Amino acid sequence: MVTTFIAGIGDSNCPTTWSGTPFHLLEAGRAAGIFDVGLDLSVERKTWTVRRALWNLSTCLRGRRYGGYQYSTSFLERLYAPVHERLRGNRIVNWFQLYPPSIVENPSIDKWFYIDMTLRQLFERFGVCPAMDRRTIRCALERELEGYHSATAILTLSQWAARSVVEEYGISPSRVHAIIPGANISQPVYSRWADSSLYRDFKPGRPLKLVFAGKYWQRKGLDRLLEAFRIARASGADLSLRVIGVDRNTIPHGYRNLEAVEWLGFIDKRTNSEAFVKAIAECDVGCLLSRADASPIAVREFAALGLITVCTDVGGASEMTVPDASVLVPLDASDETVSAILVNLYKDREGTERMLRRSSDLRRDALWESTVCKLQKHLQR
Repeated sequence: MVTTFIAGIGDSNCPTTWSGTPFHLLEAGRAAGIFDVGLDLSVERKTWTVRRALWNLSTCLRGRRYGGYQYSTSFLERLYAPVHERLRGNRIVNWFQLYPPSIVENPSIDKWFYIDMTLRQLFERFGVCPAMDRRTIRCALERELEGYHSATAILTLSQWAARSVVEEYGISPSRVHAIIPGANISQPVYSRWADSSLYRDFKPGRPLKLVFAGKYWQRKGLDRLLEAFRIARASGADLSLRVIGVDRNTIPHGYRNLEAVEWLGFIDKRTNSEAFVKAIAECDVGCLLSRADASPIAVREFAALGLITVCTDVGGASEMTVPDASVLVPLDASDETVSAILVNLYKDREGTERMLRRSSDLRRDALWESTVCKLQKHLQR
């Protein structure tokens, strides 16, 4: 019998690896009978730190810029060495864009990808290139292409990423499939919330409750949201904002003490999933004004919990939203433009209630179990 493994850099069985995405996919995939084992490819031991330092030193001694160890052949071969024999005759679905050459060249291993973006998109659109040696980048892109050619199929989390695989790497569209991810919420926790949740109305007399969830405040545009929030409140809109995942002491001083902003900091999903769900579900509008993003899972979490979403139309973010329950913001939109969107949501109570109901009706479509149903059609061919 063929075993299907989930893999990436890190432990796919841990809810903190890659924001919990492999873990929650594995959880839903096991329930559906299409995934079996999550590989532990952890790189947190001190030996990995030493190896990285030695690799960077060697790179600099050869007159090249340091950085990019995780894309090197030596890293990948060491990473997969302990599990290589287990993969023979079986299937592996990789969250990372690279396999080691020994895996790529092994025809007994059924290789798949399920990626949020290609390395070309990462290097060129996320500001990674300037810090890395051009030869390191070139070699990584070459190995990435070899891996795609060796794979049975390349699955992506968005059409945005799928287009890159087809147009920038020349892979046949018949082997590339976009499958939107689910919310990283444990199924038992979600079920308990869904059984007890009531539809949220937006009657006169209460503020419109906004929420931000993210770790990297600058890339995720928290400063843009705070400025738009400040302008909207100054114009008379009764808004509140809850910030999850950011220590307010890390953001610019001018935004740290805004009225009606609640700072919850980091909420550990491993030990406090119920609190995470509650913190988001008590709000009306999930906001993510990212300057760069691929397939933000926070948007799927907003959708799964029945919120309206306001997010920038960047990368594959728009594909994560619920049609007719979301507002897409141009990347270059001014603070005043974003503020006007928030004010309109506050004033147009009937329209906002309609969007909330739409999101609530479709919330289960944003779960991993829905994604797994689509994955199953490809994996069982």
